[in-house]
Amino acid sequence: MKFSEKLEVLIRRNGMKKTEFAEKIGITYRALANYVSGTREPKKSVLLKIAETLDTDMVFLTDDAKSLTLTSEERFYFGATSEGRGILDAMFYIDKSRELFAGDKLSEEDKQALFTCVTEIYFAAKNNKPKA
Repeated sequence: MKFSEKLEVLIRRNGMKKTEFAEKIGITYRALANYVSGTREPKKSVLLKIAETLDTDMVFLTDDAKSLTLTSEERFYFGATSEGRGILDAMFYIDKSRELFAGDKLSEEDKQALFTCVTEIYFAAKNNKPKA
């Protein structure tokens, strides 16, 4: 896994926005965008600040042979093939689902019923699509 990919995942895992992260380590958002896109590599001093802020080490960040194990949410987010509003809606749904399933606003029975409803909606939509 490349440095740029690890950087984006770790920033997200730490619950920071890229603008916030750039400010925290003392660089411009544009510089961070270059690191995340893979068009530039940070100087050693910046790389050290990145590693310290993300609670990891420089060797892990820069060794392409070392990878992060991605959650299913991260695999969806970073591997999505759709673009635009659909992905934003899906990420909103994931965030709301996490809140509902982790919190105590719904009983366990209601959580199970919600999951069943979403599953049924998915399969109904999938089965009603015309075949190509």
